[in-house]
This record gives sequence, structure tokens and C-alpha cells, in this order.
Amino acid sequence: MGVETTVIQSERLRPSIKPTERAVPLSLLDATTADFSSTTAIWLFERPEETLKDGFDLFDHFRQSLQVTLNDYPQWTGLLKSITTLDLARHEKETLQFPPHARRFGRVYVHYGLPQDPGVEFITATSTATIETLCPALRTKEKPLFDRRLSSAITSVKKDGAGLLPPAFVIQLTRLTCGGFALGAKIAHPLADIQSLVYFVKDWAKISRCQHLGGPNGLKPTLQPVFEPERLDSMAAGDINGEGANPEVLERIEGLPLHRYDWWAAPAQCPWPQEIPEPFRSQDLAVIGKAMPWTEWDFAAPVSHYTVHLTRDQIESIWNRISNEDPGNPTAERISRHDAVLAHIWSCITRARKQQEDTGLVHCNLAYGTRSTFQLGDDFIGSPVININIEMSGKELASAEIPVEARTRGIAQCIRKTIGHMSQPGAVAAHLHSVAFEKAPQRIWQAFLGSRHLIVTSWARVGIYDVDLGLKAPIRYAEGVIPDLDGDILIKDAPPSDRSRSVSDRRAWTDDGVDVSIHIRAEDMDRLIRDPLLLP
Repeated sequence: MGVETTVIQSERLRPSIKPTERAVPLSLLDATTADFSSTTAIWLFERPEETLKDGFDLFDHFRQSLQVTLNDYPQWTGLLKSITTLDLARHEKETLQFPPHARRFGRVYVHYGLPQDPGVEFITATSTATIETLCPALRTKEKPLFDRRLSSAITSVKKDGAGLLPPAFVIQLTRLTCGGFALGAKIAHPLADIQSLVYFVKDWAKISRCQHLGGPNGLKPTLQPVFEPERLDSMAAGDINGEGANPEVLERIEGLPLHRYDWWAAPAQCPWPQEIPEPFRSQDLAVIGKAMPWTEWDFAAPVSHYTVHLTRDQIESIWNRISNEDPGNPTAERISRHDAVLAHIWSCITRARKQQEDTGLVHCNLAYGTRSTFQLGDDFIGSPVININIEMSGKELASAEIPVEARTRGIAQCIRKTIGHMSQPGAVAAHLHSVAFEKAPQRIWQAFLGSRHLIVTSWARVGIYDVDLGLKAPIRYAEGVIPDLDGDILIKDAPPSDRSRSVSDRRAWTDDGVDVSIHIRAEDMDRLIRDPLLLP
């Protein structure tokens, strides 16, 4: 018998204090994510000890604490809009105050503080599932290769009311039959990457603790998210408000490790209808990048989804074998544990795809956050991410002729070198300049999927398990929801193995191991899970 989820209520919540009307252009990098899938996470909480108290209403507690938290995130309750015309006379009046670069086609902004604000959709539900059916307690020990198809999902049910505008942010709280609960959050990517979403959930947890347990001296905790997208745009090289791009700045991006796939140059193999935006259809558009390699992506092939758990000892084993300093190159950057994990997984997937003798390039498109590059801080709210192209031949990645240790070290060094190249402020500043002058920020894609590509998202160090609601409800598992497409990969911390130890006590983010969520073709997955090298 399958799992049944029943919606109790779907309502729109707004800040408890009405915000002042504002229209704020989002950053150039935020705009490039407009066609990305939503940022989505699900937390599975054990049965709260606090629910044993008489009169405690879990749903009402979350409802009230959410509204207070939204006072500091009012932009997430407003309307997400974009510039859809080249005619300045037809612009919405609220955009007239924007700087010139933010009034160009395809730029994205948020408008909030209006009576018709859509708010946050807050769904409460019950489910016949238990935490054990969703994620077994001994998964990391007994099921290091966890088939996600066997785990029933808690699905979000969106129910817009008549006449209500669609929300940018949806939250679902589902009470499980075992007494535990699932908290799911889904937000439009231009408003928040995973760093921003987790920062919000931690803030929500602060308010939850305060309302339930009381704060020091009865004071509500001060929340200080930084919503200043213009700060990121100010880092761009050159004058992004000028009439045209600076050729000297554009020259700098030619050698950067970034794909330039022209979405508007898509050939007939594109599996879904693709149209050039109406304002540009009559123009003679030059191709400004490579055409999408649709022939490399078999859309008819079924895709499997497994979570691969690597223990701390396995990670240390991989890392220790390849992280020794190179005596011949004492200035070489030190390989991180993340580099080592990614190198290992990329090599195994390449072998599963039978590309170990392939001399052509295989690509790892790594989502890279630019907060550290520009010292924006973890509290910077938005989606300041780019996709870096790390590339090697299939043979370099998986050939049996290369000893495992040397092969993995070579991959990790390539990863570290590429990240180092792209993490320089000048490199990102030049990229921002180029985006500012694209006909649409979404036109150029810097990643792809299919047999020769991976898109790798990392949630390492964002603190997905560092959420304390004050209810004495430990987190069993935190799940990232990414599209079930061939080549989608998510790397994140594994749940704490010792419930008595807080996440902040970890010496390294890998102390409890790492969970790698892998989506690849079913026939490739069959080879991957049988690979004796996958779990060293």
C-alpha cells in the first residue's frame, strides 16, 4: 500500500508587520538563474519531545514563527518580475528608478509591499509515511548505496486560491504518522540559492526557539539578512551602465573556464519547443556561442537516482592518498576533501558511462558561489552563483592504464586549478560585465547534461543540519531536491552520527561522512553501483 499525503490547509502568509513598498532589481547573476529549477530542500525531523505537552499545536507554532521571520525577508513575499520589452516607454513605472543596466531585457526584479503581494504559500498536511520509510535510521551503515526510488517522497501540493498571484516561495509542513514531521521549502532560484534558503531556515529556527522557550530578557532575536543585490553588480568590471560592452573587458572572459552555449541557437533536436523572445525575432541574430549538444543527451533513456554515502574513513583514505604536497611543485594549491570527493565520484561515473578510453572532453559543470570571491558574507541573500566548466578527457578520468591514486590526484588537481582560475575577483568581475550586455542574461548557458556532462551542486558547509527549532526534534535527514535528469549531482554533508554532538562541534564538514545524490541513466547506474572502486 502506497503512502498517502492529505493537505489540511493551504494559505498565504505575509509578514506580521506590513513592509514599505519597494521595487528592487536583483543582481546580474540572480537574473542568469531565472530559468533554473527552484531551490528546494526537505528536512525530516524526529518526533518532537515538546509535542507531548498539552495544548501544543505544531502547525500553529510554525505559522506564527514564520510570519515573524518574514518581517526580515519581505522581498520573498512579493512579486518576482522581469523586463519583457525593449521599449522604455512601455516599462512598468516602478522600474524607471532602476539604473540603466537593470532596465535591459530579461533583467529580473522583485516588487513587494503591495496589497496584492502573493505572500508565501504555507501548506499543512498529514502523511501515512514514517521517517523510517522515508529514510531508515541505519541508512548510512546498512545502505551506503540507497535507491531513492524505494523511498516514498513527501510531495508538495500547490493550491493557488482564486484571484491570487502565484507565490515565489512555497513551504509545506507535513506531520508523519510516527509523530515526526517533514519541512519542505521551495523558492524561485533568482531569490535564493541554497546558502540563502538555509540561512532563512536558521533564522526561522531562532524565532521558533524564542517563541517556544523564550529569549534572553524576553527579547526577540535580531535577524540580519543582507538583501543588497546592487552590491554584487557594483563589483562588475567597467561601466555596465554604458552604451556598449568594453572590448578589453570581454577579452578577459575568453580564457575563463566557462561554457558559452547559445540557447537561441538550439537546433531542431531540442526536445521541447524553444523560441527566441518576441522582441528579437525580427532581428538578424549572430550566434554568440556553441549550439546545445542535444545529440549527446538521450531523453528517452530512463534515469535512476541513488544516494551514495561515503564514510569519514573512506573520504580520509581517498584524500590522504592524493593530498600530499608535490615536492616538484611546492607552490601547488593544496587539494581539499571536497576536491577529492568530487574527483572520485566523477571518475566512477565516467567509468560507468564506458568512457575510459574516450579521448574527447568530458565536462563537470560545478556550481560556484561568489560570496567568498567578493567577501559578501554568508548573510548575503540572493543567488550569486556561476557554473564553472572543469574538463578532462574520459581517458584521463577513468582509464585503467593510469594507477587509481595518480588518476584521482590528477583529477583533483584539475578541479582545484580550475576553481582557482575562476575564483579571482577580476575573473568574476569581467564575467559580470559580459552578462550586463547580453541581449538577455538567460541566453548563454554555462552547463549542460547528458552523456558528456555533469552538473554538480554542492551544499557542503551551508549548515543544513545546524537547525535547532527548540522542539527537541533532531533532524534525521536533509534532502536536496534536484531534477531527475542524466548527470545531475548533489554533494552534501551526511547527518550527524552522534545525536549528542552538535554540528558546530565538527572539525571538518566530512566528519560524519558525505552523501552524494546521483541521477544518471539507469544502465549507467547499474554499472556504477557494481563498481568495486565506488566504495573504497
